[in-house]
Amino acid sequence: MSDTLVAGKVTVAPAQFVQVKYDAAEIAALVTDLARQLGVSNPIELTIDETTPLAKIICELDAVSSDAVIRISAQSGALENTKVLTTLGPVQTKVAVGRMLLRARDRMREDFADAPSDNDLTREENAAWDTYCAGRLLRAGYEIQEQRWRYNYRNRFGFSDAVDADFDLLWAADDLGWASLFPGT
Repeated sequence: MSDTLVAGKVTVAPAQFVQVKYDAAEIAALVTDLARQLGVSNPIELTIDETTPLAKIICELDAVSSDAVIRISAQSGALENTKVLTTLGPVQTKVAVGRMLLRARDRMREDFADAPSDNDLTREENAAWDTYCAGRLLRAGYEIQEQRWRYNYRNRFGFSDAVDADFDLLWAADDLGWASLFPGT
């Protein structure tokens, strides 16, 4: 990658931000600490598109192995402090990148072999996986707003007691495989 900051096993691009007030070294430090706390020892390449305020974030692996490079692509809004626009939000960064690191860790497991790439996930698949990851982040000690994830899940699966029960199962789980992310189906 050109115009990158390399800090140990974490690479952040761009190294200098122009349109948002982000600091690549701060992002690298947040991601390094996050990876350590989540037990992810793989090299991580984080590319941030600062030209859009949208919040899409995806990850991919270059292989399915314990030394695979985790490539995360984020639109700048995924890392933004929602109360002070165009500035980095450390909490938002930890939640967004944390979800991607957990997804990458999941993808290295055999029971996630059937999971589509992030770009090919349906909205429902994305919501279910996000719920599963956000619940694990909460239990790891990160600041997570459960209602935000519950509402996202309901928007994809419906507003009912059965959907809430499925959400609760995913939210509390720690060791599900891909097929288990869809309890009501």
